Amino acid sequence: MPSIHNVHALKVATAALHARPTKSILKLAGNKGNSTMLGLLTPPDSPLSRPNTSSKRQLTTDTKQKNADEPGDSEAGGREGISQPVSWKRFKELVDAGNLEPLGRSYSLQDKYEEYRAETMLKYGSMANYLTTHVLADFVAETKVPEFDPQAPLTSTDFMFRANDFPYYFSDNVEHWVLWCKKQLHPGFGAPEAAIRAIVDRFGSDVEWRYFVNPVKKQSVPQLSHAHVFVKYP
Repeated sequence: MPSIHNVHALKVATAALHARPTKSILKLAGNKGNSTMLGLLTPPDSPLSRPNTSSKRQLTTDTKQKNADEPGDSEAGGREGISQPVSWKRFKELVDAGNLEPLGRSYSLQDKYEEYRAETMLKYGSMANYLTTHVLADFVAETKVPEFDPQAPLTSTDFMFRANDFPYYFSDNVEHWVLWCKKQLHPGFGAPEAAIRAIVDRFGSDVEWRYFVNPVKKQSVPQLSHAHVFVKYP
């Protein structure tokens, strides 16, 4: 008859033997599950994965990470949206001081922009490809003719206005326009004379407006020269 000590030792050994494979299987299953979740991302245009507000940011984060080293695919300002609208008075103070950081879209519109951007980049490879193929096709074509000289002085005909589909968040009735240019615009807050003429021709001389070109690292489409123009009617 085995001793009490031997029976206890046998029970401990048996328990340990049964515990090892159970622990190992759980560990492998957990690793496999994590690998599947991190390695596979259903395309956002699939009806199986229309992202909600919480998933949109994850989708955009994944896409930005994937395209982080691709030229021209930097996020505009890296902004995540703002909680409160900015008044026109405060906006002018910020722009005149050269401070763009407090500016941005509302949280809800920023989410929509990030979803749109992620889907567009998955389909076209870059925002520039989409814009030159669709939105700015005719405008860009004018730069391909032999007589176009990119080094010639700017004129008001070098510009095209287009309302920003995802404007900044204002408490006043402020219009946010993108001013596309056939020639290179330099980052900063001073509008060239030709741009001023284009703005006045488009909106009149009795409006208030502000102009700036983002630093290259904060431009959403650095391959295509553009400025931001904000207009406030009396």
